[in-house]
Amino acid sequence: MQDIKQWIQLFEAKQSREKTLVLEPLPYGMGDLDPVLSRANVEYPYGVLSRGYVNRYNAGEGDADFNYGGAKLHNLFWAQLQAPRGSNLPQGTIKEFINEHHKDLDSFKDTLLLTTMKLQGSGWVYLSRSGEIKTTPNQTYRTDILLPLDLWEHSFMDYVPAKDAKKRYITNIFKIINWSVINDRLNTK
Repeated sequence: MQDIKQWIQLFEAKQSREKTLVLEPLPYGMGDLDPVLSRANVEYPYGVLSRGYVNRYNAGEGDADFNYGGAKLHNLFWAQLQAPRGSNLPQGTIKEFINEHHKDLDSFKDTLLLTTMKLQGSGWVYLSRSGEIKTTPNQTYRTDILLPLDLWEHSFMDYVPAKDAKKRYITNIFKIINWSVINDRLNTK
């Protein structure tokens, strides 16, 4: 049943694709996410990789599904980040949503981390509109994404060579999530 749902999602996503994509501008400066993500860990993934997906898709080069997914996922990812500040706890609708589906923020983080650590290789982990924490391989775009987290090796390069680089990245990323953006996504159908 889950496979059928995923196939329908992919079909619907392909049917509603834009003809031309844009790389959305960052809502912060390249160095503003430091110390969670360094300037280098924003410049290369945003300026080279994210831009590359958009350019290749628009030029009709390479795998259209891969480039479309990479562009869409990265645009969602970059838009949901902000400079580190205070405790940065979710407020409003997203707080209620997390509590409803995961008991509390700590349980949500634990489940997200567990799902993340099970993902072998590259991909994305995300909070879905249904409240589930899911993964999507490579650059496969899904229409139910609220909060995507990039798990390609470049995303946590600031934490390498530590053995627990992926875990440290996921733990720290919560310091820079812009919960207002996630609220907007949740409140938009």
